[in-house]
Amino acid sequence: MTDTTRDRNRPTTSPRAAFDSLEARSPTEQVLVALVTVIGIALTASTLYFAWERPMVRSRWGIIFLGAGMTLYYLDRTLAKLGEPDSEGGSGFFVGRLDDRQYAMARRLDAVLCLVSAVAAAGASAYVQVNFERLFTEAIVVGFRQPDVVAGLVVVALVTDATRRAYGWSISLVVVGSVAYALFGTALPGFLSHTGMTLRDVATYGAVRISGAYGFILEIGATWVAIFIMFAGLARVYGALDVILDLGERVSQNLRSGVVHMAVISSMAMGSITGSAAANTATTGSFTIPMMKRQGVRADFAAAIESVASSGGQIMPPVMGVAAFLMADILGVSYVRIIQAAIIPALLFYFSVGVAVQFAVLRYGWTTEKTESAGFLRAAFSLETLVTTGYAVLLGAAFYAARDVLGLSLIWGGLLAAGVVLTVRFGHALVVEPSPTDARDAVGTSLERFFTGGHFAIPMLVLVYTLVVMRLSPLAAGLYTTVTMIATMYVRDLFVDGATPSTPVGTTVKTLEGFKQGALDMAPLVGVLASMGVIISMLTQTGLTQKVSLRMVALGGGVLVFVLLLAMCSSILFGLGMPTPAAYILVQALVAPALVGLGVADITAHLFVFYFAMLSAITPPVAVGVAVGSRIADSGFLTSAIQALRIGAAGFLIPFALVANDSLVTWTVTETPVATAAVLVGVVSLTAATIGYDGRHVLGYPRRVVYLALSLLAMYAPALGGIVGSSGAMGLQLGAAALALLGLGLAHVGRLPRPLAPPVKPEE
Repeated sequence: MTDTTRDRNRPTTSPRAAFDSLEARSPTEQVLVALVTVIGIALTASTLYFAWERPMVRSRWGIIFLGAGMTLYYLDRTLAKLGEPDSEGGSGFFVGRLDDRQYAMARRLDAVLCLVSAVAAAGASAYVQVNFERLFTEAIVVGFRQPDVVAGLVVVALVTDATRRAYGWSISLVVVGSVAYALFGTALPGFLSHTGMTLRDVATYGAVRISGAYGFILEIGATWVAIFIMFAGLARVYGALDVILDLGERVSQNLRSGVVHMAVISSMAMGSITGSAAANTATTGSFTIPMMKRQGVRADFAAAIESVASSGGQIMPPVMGVAAFLMADILGVSYVRIIQAAIIPALLFYFSVGVAVQFAVLRYGWTTEKTESAGFLRAAFSLETLVTTGYAVLLGAAFYAARDVLGLSLIWGGLLAAGVVLTVRFGHALVVEPSPTDARDAVGTSLERFFTGGHFAIPMLVLVYTLVVMRLSPLAAGLYTTVTMIATMYVRDLFVDGATPSTPVGTTVKTLEGFKQGALDMAPLVGVLASMGVIISMLTQTGLTQKVSLRMVALGGGVLVFVLLLAMCSSILFGLGMPTPAAYILVQALVAPALVGLGVADITAHLFVFYFAMLSAITPPVAVGVAVGSRIADSGFLTSAIQALRIGAAGFLIPFALVANDSLVTWTVTETPVATAAVLVGVVSLTAATIGYDGRHVLGYPRRVVYLALSLLAMYAPALGGIVGSSGAMGLQLGAAALALLGLGLAHVGRLPRPLAPPVKPEE
């Protein structure tokens, strides 16, 4: 990975370069660039202002946000259409058959349509905003006017079209299908039939009752989701992606697997923020997949590793691909409760991915040539690592003292904590270094290293503190984190580049570029969240969600394991081709009530369907994450998907373990550690069975079956409590885990009995 490659993927922040790029465009494009820039910056700034001041109720803010976000998205699409070369051609069944002249004409017509849609989006939301009080109260009683119906239909049509443009036909066809079901469901047989809805009902329930497109899903998106997506865009402009990749690269230098685990770490961190497996695979995979291939990793495995890691990032707290915010609001629990429930399952999943990757690399001989390196454990407990850890602890303690003892604000508390660490570092250098010059050089080097990547620890510390300790809402936590990062970046630029007259200007331009980028990242998601609101409204008003839940329980015969399997299949099916937050919203409405009706805890049921909605990104036949990864790796889609299923196999079984071991979610002092340890060993045993390698030996099918049986007992033995009793079930679980751990341990040190030891030589 070269710096040049990274620079090409980083937004342009130089004022001179931006001006030159603008001058090269046509007058129409210059106007569009100006509009996109102004609206993008204003949308992010307005979101921060709303988070600080709360000048209106959340539903009214959602209306403004949808109008601005859709307008921004359509203007950006107009600009993209005008910027495409006439001879480039297009993709799709119809467009791909046009010649260059016909394609150029179709592209210009589409640009005009996008521009009209931008105006319509702004006008419709302005109409709803002006008539908010009447629509929210009086119109529900005395009836809606014809302009209300027109505005509602325009909103439903626009969010459907924006979803199609941003995410393809999969979600938009579900929207169209839900509207068609609402209009013509009376003609369907059996339980699918309902009393019927009119076009006026679709318009009102779909939008102007301040529901549907303007419902609670958009409200969450316009507040909790938006501020973190915008924070991520700002962080990316500031260089956070480079820091994540560099950190993973440094970690990989002490691992025999080399850059492979760097890919897992980087994708985990980015996937938690983006909320889209395809987008994350494209972003980090463009760096990590070529690096893995250069190390010798087979193309299909490289695509599989990146797609699984990118998809799984969405189950990793604290952000969880923005779905955690949706889950907290739907369940009516605190955001911290969602983090607590999700952290152990997420760690289990990523531990299984890390072990699977390690086993695959060792089995097929894809290790790095740096086998003479110190090794991970020695590096982890080296003096340098311990000193760095000490400084991190000091930073946290100083920040806590600044907040709770001195009563400083979050921003000043973070800056004071950083100052304390730097002062201690300076004093340490004066004592250790032989001369003041050497001490100054050491401190200068420390400053440079800190402000080359370590400074991102300050806003992340603020994020954790505000969410976990202060228990603020995600909106408030996102506000303080964003403001802290902006302040930190101004300080960072002064330290690294020196105080020059142009330094504040450059940082300001970079910040505004981050505001614009964050809004552009959020704009496509606005349409899909509004579309999901329309779907949920149509399905709820027709009564289909309740009918599906009852039918699922009946089809499973009321037996929990069968209903869980049906819920798994439904979650994967409904999630195919969708971003995980959108898929979760849909499946939780259709599937989760059936699980809750059979006694599964609310939060466990929601995590169950969320996991499988996430795993749909690596599940054929769609597997959007694998599709993107295989294209980058230049590998076959089906072979990459098969490897992804092997690497992510534990992910398909962990949700069932959450139901069998409820303490993994609810947390108890005695049961949680035991269940976590047993399931952890079970995950490793399962990984050895699916990969066919135990860290030292290639496993034949008999040994793989044994490991598989032990893993299932270690993960699911508590479900047998009704047959063998709770004590017997725990004994089975711990016994299976102990046997699996003993076998893996003896295999790793080469002490398996000779009759049981398979060949050591890995397969080529």
